[in-house]
Amino acid sequence: MSIGSGISMSIEYMMSLMADSATVLLAPGRGQYDRRQPREARLLEQRARILSATALALAADATATVGAVVKLAGVSRNTFYEYFDDLEHARDGAERRAEQRVVQALRAAEQQTRTPVERWRALAHAWLAWAVAAPAEARLILRESGAGLSAAGRSLEAGFARSLATLRASGVGGAEQDALRITAVAAAGEAFARRLAARPPAEVEGARGAREQERVERALVDVAIRLLR
Repeated sequence: MSIGSGISMSIEYMMSLMADSATVLLAPGRGQYDRRQPREARLLEQRARILSATALALAADATATVGAVVKLAGVSRNTFYEYFDDLEHARDGAERRAEQRVVQALRAAEQQTRTPVERWRALAHAWLAWAVAAPAEARLILRESGAGLSAAGRSLEAGFARSLATLRASGVGGAEQDALRITAVAAAGEAFARRLAARPPAEVEGARGAREQERVERALVDVAIRLLR
């Protein structure tokens, strides 16, 4: 399988995971729920809707309230509190879900590659595609805090570390397993993802948005090659 087709598969997989994270579908009106759906599935769907609304609200305003979340989700406060104790509880859930999706997307990308350089390209592609597909999640969990890499950034760092270990184990060479170099690549990845996630909708869609994503992706791969090869 070629690297191009492998990356394409990983992006399709990731997009299916994140279908509800970029926009929030309003809850069906009273009596409009699909009763053919198992109750557990309806509850999971409702929880996912609230998590997506939480990510959107907090990404737009760090001081957002429960009121803003329930308005976005189209549910009542009582419904919100059936799932979460308070806004911080919902924030934790939204952050954990975003971090899990990043890990899944990066792992899926890695599995479609053969060589370390292919893996760097696949990691960069999957990472930045996540930021474009789920900008609210990206803005939520990649806020600059001065506390080092985010949990998502550490997942990217781990992916590059694994690829570098594979490169050195193959006897091809490569940079020393320098933690600072790997962290620098992941930090660049975080900065680039924040850049893409912060774009207004008009700059995301169409050929212009695709060209910008490709340009940023090439820059991240270039950083990895310069520091790790």
